[in-house]
Amino acid sequence: MKRFIVLVAMAAALLTACKDPLNTDTLPSYASGEKQGHISYQLLIYSFADSDGDGIGDFNGIRSKLDYLDALGVSAIWLSPAHPADSYHGYDVTDYSALNPKYGTEADFKALLDAAHAKGIKIYMDYVLNHTGKGHPWFAAAKKSESSSYFNWYNISANPAADYAAGKFPTLNGYYPNEWHDITVGDVGYKGRLHFKVDFSGSTKTLTVTESSAPAQSSNTDSSVQMFVWQGYSGKAERMYRSAGEVYEITLDVDSDWGVLIRTSDSTWDNGTKWGAPAGKNVLSFGTPLALSNTDAQDILFGQATRMKYQGAFGSWMPDLNYGSVATAEQSGPFVALAETVDKWIGMGVDGLRLDAVKHIYSNETGTQNPSFLGKWYDRCNASYRKTHSEDFYMVAEVWMGAGQVAPYYKGLPACFEFDFWERLKWVLNQRTGCYFAKDLMGYRRLYAAQRSNAIAATKLTNHDETRAATVLGRDLAKLKQAAAFLMTAEGEPYIYQGEELGYWGKDSDDGGRDELVRTPIVWDRAATSAQKDLGGHIDLTLLTDEISVENQKKDANSLLNTYFHWTQARNRSKALSSGKMSAHAIYNDSNTGLKSIAAWYMTATDGDRALVLHNVGSSAVTLELGGDKLSKQLASLGEVSVSGSTVTLGASSSVVFQQ
Repeated sequence: MKRFIVLVAMAAALLTACKDPLNTDTLPSYASGEKQGHISYQLLIYSFADSDGDGIGDFNGIRSKLDYLDALGVSAIWLSPAHPADSYHGYDVTDYSALNPKYGTEADFKALLDAAHAKGIKIYMDYVLNHTGKGHPWFAAAKKSESSSYFNWYNISANPAADYAAGKFPTLNGYYPNEWHDITVGDVGYKGRLHFKVDFSGSTKTLTVTESSAPAQSSNTDSSVQMFVWQGYSGKAERMYRSAGEVYEITLDVDSDWGVLIRTSDSTWDNGTKWGAPAGKNVLSFGTPLALSNTDAQDILFGQATRMKYQGAFGSWMPDLNYGSVATAEQSGPFVALAETVDKWIGMGVDGLRLDAVKHIYSNETGTQNPSFLGKWYDRCNASYRKTHSEDFYMVAEVWMGAGQVAPYYKGLPACFEFDFWERLKWVLNQRTGCYFAKDLMGYRRLYAAQRSNAIAATKLTNHDETRAATVLGRDLAKLKQAAAFLMTAEGEPYIYQGEELGYWGKDSDDGGRDELVRTPIVWDRAATSAQKDLGGHIDLTLLTDEISVENQKKDANSLLNTYFHWTQARNRSKALSSGKMSAHAIYNDSNTGLKSIAAWYMTATDGDRALVLHNVGSSAVTLELGGDKLSKQLASLGEVSVSGSTVTLGASSSVVFQQ
């Protein structure tokens, strides 16, 4: 208990340590049309805000916090996957045309859309094009038979290496042995009456199953007999009857979509209690004894099924979709079906999509296939959107690579996340070297512009798959505040990840690599009401405290949250910051190695509106001579900033923006 109290005290100190010239007693507010900063907020539906007390975030919870997001200057929200899924995070979708009932109804979702739009906030849905969940009906149908119309919607094969060599998998440009997972294709179920006989008397344990017309039996009530038949995925263990020595029998009515397993326990699968078929010999023939194994116990299947493999780059629970040749991908079954589901959400009012893991759709990540595919996907969705809108549909992709490798993806899409933004910024802040930052970013943007003249760099710190910025920056509040200032003053369209504005920390490699640790629920006022149920207890409890809640940080003018309010306001109310292009300062640039701690650039809008951005990432004050710049009007500042004539003194970890 003492350790917890100390950690809480440390957390509170972290969030009040650095004094800034802020005096925000209430939430900022925006008049119509004032939010021009193109600021988006990434939120996790399941852990953002819970409206009904069940511990799971929901659509109505998000709607209840729109005032907060509006005050943060947000003009768009990226929702985590909203569809039904096999896992809590939603990236293994089982129905793209529906909403996860845990989050609410379609009426609730529509109410969220309408309320957000009323505040000038757009809604982007997360769409997973690379794979579905293992529980998707398409995959279930694909497993039924090789003649199923869904079989070719996935990469399925009895001999993947040979079929790949023969060119049967157009989406695969390389063979990945660790990405192939076992599957049974065919009619493996049975409905009828069967007699089961298990013989454990010899060194080889066997199961013999025969069709029967004898009366069906109920489960044996003699608890001393520990031999069970488990039938069907959702079935139950039926205790067998001892007929002689170590021989057990029972007659059962069976309705199974796969087969059976034998167990020596009704409550556990552990310690060798599960007996199944040896690998490669799992199809049962009626009347023929099947040797059992408890070291590699495979499902014992009814019917003449075929053992095959399916490809899934993200694991066995996420089978990859197969769109065929990119030349005809828009005609493929999954492309057409997925696009039709997007039509539904566009019709309801959704404003854009965030696309997950797009570099994996065609496995040659740096080839032309993915950009070509994505161009077709965007054109299809945009055509649907433009039927009822005068502007283009928004679409941003996760292309987790360096800027040079991301650039070709702009041939297909208007926006991509810029992972190199954070890679450079964390180095800048931790190494206290800012002079190269503007040059690096301007170089990235030239790469993008060569592919698309109006390319949108979606800048960010971290997201739901990355170690939190606060952890990377050593929970240094001054660095966290300056990270926010950099994000809001650089060219691009910034994203704030849920909890980043509150200083949340977390490392996704802790606790066995649990992603939940970087997906902490928001504490609005009291930790007890946070939406934490879906995270299964994988939470850093030192974050779930009233002391660092939204309510308490709002009251503290020096909190990280109020720093975000300050800098998002500056971005939203300055055309130069919100839509300007970066250009180097004539003196303080990458060639000025005598002042490496200074990051400086101009932001200039198309109408000529101009701002000078200055950051000192060093640990000591620096005085700059700025005779050629206007210093009379500050748009935003952080830390210790003083102006005297044509000089500006920036304290350690300080930033300022001047209107030019």
